[in-house]
Amino acid sequence: MSNSEYSQTLQHITDAKLEELSNKRQIFLKRKQSALEAAKFSESPVDKVRALGDGVKSCFNISVKDGRVVHSSSDQSQLEVALSNLDRFLKQAEYDPAISQDTVERWHQSLLSHLDIQTLKYEYATLFAQLTMEWLSVKKNRSSGTPAVSKDDFEQLASAAKLESRKEWEEFVFAPAGQDGETVKAFLNDLFSGVGQSEPVEVTDKERNTEKTLRSLRDRVTAFESSFTRASFDVGILNWVINGLLHSDLVTDKQRAVLRDFRNDKTVLTELADVLNMRMAGLHAWTWGPSVAVEQRRQMNGTYQIYMHEDLIQAIFLQYIGVKWSVFFKSALQDFRKTKGYWKSLRSTVPVIDKKRRDFFLEKRGDKPSLQIIKEAIHRRAYFVSQLLDNEYQIRKQEEGEEEANYAPSQGPAHRSLQKKRSMKAASFVDVEAAMEDQFEEEEESDEDMGFGLFDGDDGNFDPDLTYDDHRAGNVKTPANQMQAKQNLLLLLSADTIINKRLHGEITCFRAQYESLYPSLPHPTILAVLQFLGVSEKWLTFFEKFLTAPLRFTDEPDTEPRTRQRGTPGSHVLSEVFGEVTLFCLDFMINKECNGEILWRVNDDMWFWSHEQQTCVAAWQAIQRFNKTMGISVSADKSGGAHIKAQPAQKSTLHSSLPSGKIRWGMLYLNSGTGRFEIDQEMVDDHIKEMQRQLDDKQGSVFGWIQAWNSYASTFFTYNFGKPANCFGQAHVDMMLRTHERIQREVFSLGPDGGKGESSVITYLRDTIRSRFGTENIPDGYFFLPIDLGGLELSSPFINLVSLHDSVVADPNTLLDEFLEAEQSAYASLKRRYSNTDKDRLAAKQSFRPDDMDTFMSFEEYTRHRELLDYGFAKQLVSIYDQLLKRPKPEDIEQDVSGPVTLGLSQLQSQTNLSGIKSPWRHMSSYWKWIAQLYGPELVERFGGFNVVDPGLLPIGLVSQFRSGRVNWAEK
Repeated sequence: MSNSEYSQTLQHITDAKLEELSNKRQIFLKRKQSALEAAKFSESPVDKVRALGDGVKSCFNISVKDGRVVHSSSDQSQLEVALSNLDRFLKQAEYDPAISQDTVERWHQSLLSHLDIQTLKYEYATLFAQLTMEWLSVKKNRSSGTPAVSKDDFEQLASAAKLESRKEWEEFVFAPAGQDGETVKAFLNDLFSGVGQSEPVEVTDKERNTEKTLRSLRDRVTAFESSFTRASFDVGILNWVINGLLHSDLVTDKQRAVLRDFRNDKTVLTELADVLNMRMAGLHAWTWGPSVAVEQRRQMNGTYQIYMHEDLIQAIFLQYIGVKWSVFFKSALQDFRKTKGYWKSLRSTVPVIDKKRRDFFLEKRGDKPSLQIIKEAIHRRAYFVSQLLDNEYQIRKQEEGEEEANYAPSQGPAHRSLQKKRSMKAASFVDVEAAMEDQFEEEEESDEDMGFGLFDGDDGNFDPDLTYDDHRAGNVKTPANQMQAKQNLLLLLSADTIINKRLHGEITCFRAQYESLYPSLPHPTILAVLQFLGVSEKWLTFFEKFLTAPLRFTDEPDTEPRTRQRGTPGSHVLSEVFGEVTLFCLDFMINKECNGEILWRVNDDMWFWSHEQQTCVAAWQAIQRFNKTMGISVSADKSGGAHIKAQPAQKSTLHSSLPSGKIRWGMLYLNSGTGRFEIDQEMVDDHIKEMQRQLDDKQGSVFGWIQAWNSYASTFFTYNFGKPANCFGQAHVDMMLRTHERIQREVFSLGPDGGKGESSVITYLRDTIRSRFGTENIPDGYFFLPIDLGGLELSSPFINLVSLHDSVVADPNTLLDEFLEAEQSAYASLKRRYSNTDKDRLAAKQSFRPDDMDTFMSFEEYTRHRELLDYGFAKQLVSIYDQLLKRPKPEDIEQDVSGPVTLGLSQLQSQTNLSGIKSPWRHMSSYWKWIAQLYGPELVERFGGFNVVDPGLLPIGLVSQFRSGRVNWAEK
């Protein structure tokens, strides 16, 4: 079935459901009226209840045989039992004077309640249908070009920002960079010459042989190319290729529909494989064709991105090639990094004599990882060439609203004139909720079990990745996606800031992001890097053709296509390969010139910090030399530096060569006085105005308005405020809550004098629905209830923040207090133990005799390598580091097991595939437990349970299809 046929079928099913709903409601109301009239004209109270009971049976289609209720297995079993019992109670009431009038009246009110609740359910089912049709109408109008909001013509006219963005993009892309490939190759030859490790580390001749290491990498490239040529397309390969395309920005909605059809038709896939195999065999003759369509689209954060739309066979072919090269280079470069003697570690800076002395005085036991090993493991797992794919099946995913807010000092929140980078979908790795549940377990300290082992970092067989699993903080080591990896940089910097302020008294840091990396990468640079790494002329020729695409904008169909002279085609995996292998050279350069310090990089976003400011200066100067050679540059607006001292009152001086702007991410900036990230309220003000404009554009549909609100107010703002973590402390959560409150107040409640009013998002929606559809007295819970239960699924940004507030460490500095106290205690214990040790016997055992053997090492010597070596005691620095990085688990709201919420949840047991509120309680997320307990009592009272509408009456399929699409953000 084609996508158009599927949509039409879904529409027919929806129309049928709505027609059935209308018929059922009319029948119910007619029978209800008859029941009420029959009861009204009954002579006695008992007869009145009996007449009303018969009417309820008719209204709810309860089967009756020989005057008695027939029990079924339907969802109405409770009502059937109640009515069956009532018939018998009424028989008793005919004769038994002990049945009081109050009891009869209570039966009467119970029956009326059943009728009123069902009436309300039909009313809300009708409302849901009206909201669905309203949304469908707006979407049809938009697709046909009819504006949903007539007061502005911004949907029809391109904005000045959009035109300026396109102009500057064209100036980048259609003008050659003038870069010299030979200069790049000479630079790389110089960079990769020599051995990564510095003296006096012992390195074998084999490990010193740089040429052999590079030759090994190049040989792997050659072998990969050979195997690539022999590979062929088949149905299995096409399935993962198509899945990757479906989750990319490369294809249009129409192409996406065709791809789904392809995936479900094995015959088509087989024919397609034959065509692609012929194309692969003729790789030398491959071309783009006459032209490739490109279009410009606005993102939520206000930037404009350029998207290419080649034909589907071309897209599948290039996706396959890109993924294969991406997976190959990820593996090859990771192995290159593991080569001993090539990739530096700060651990190698510990003098050999220091290690021998520590082994002697502390009697090394075990090889637990140190803080530095943990950092290197995090970097290798989450940040090293992270844009490359781990395997062919890895899918790129990104939630609506997970976009970094752009800071532009002179242009407001979002309207950067130049497209900064291609849209990077985030690769999903693990379930972050599971990672958040990891807990630390610390044991009692004693002289006997403190584990005074120290790991010297020289064991070539030690793999920090294998041991780090015991140290938790999995959300940092294995981020849920690339956007999460960017957020985790804030945690890593904040944790190191807290540690370095206490241990070294200062820390220096900078952040830099490339100016339009993908549109600006010079072609000679890309080809020179690939050639240096061993890519053959055959593939270099293909890659050059790929880079020089003939482009034509979709809104200029009659113009001649122009050949791309610079940059990489957007949204292609191959473009990510070119960017990552180029910046891998920068990663290596920083590692080499900064003696093992880490450049924390996610795609084009670079962060660096050290307690030694001169090390930061060296890193920044290396980046500048690299950029000059490669022909790329960093964005001034996206670059910043900070020199943070232990005490805010101390004078802080940032080196003149470092970026002078503030370090920013999203709507946060680093306060260099306190070392904390704070929300930029001026950026929030600008985005509030932009959000109001976007919401105004969605006023034609309540569902559309809520979708925009959820994406912008809940996801986008919350994401750009930074997710709470122990290193931020509770103050950060309080700041987020206050800012969210201010957002709602300013959007809905503030009067002319700026005073707080009583309005809110649900007040606005309640008034809107009442004015359009006449529905009165809508309960608060209806707005937040999941759609599959008949609600509107409005998202609250407050619940998750409040639920985890008390789980976050109140003041992260107290963790360092605990460490310093534990360190003093461990030192005292070691000193006591050494005083009772036979020194001569120890010297014989260690084959080492220090000159000061009779005196235990000083506290200064003992603490000299806190960050580089394992100290073995509980609450040592690596444990504190893990706690600082942790994102605590939200504290679940307690369940009232005897209250109406539990009763309401029990009624959902037979409903499968519910997405939010469901039974049993333990299967719900913390957010939905909160919603259920907060709003459940009123919902159960008014609707008899959580089902605002009876299952099966709602056009859930149509609404779900709409909600799965991205919000179409209005342009200025």
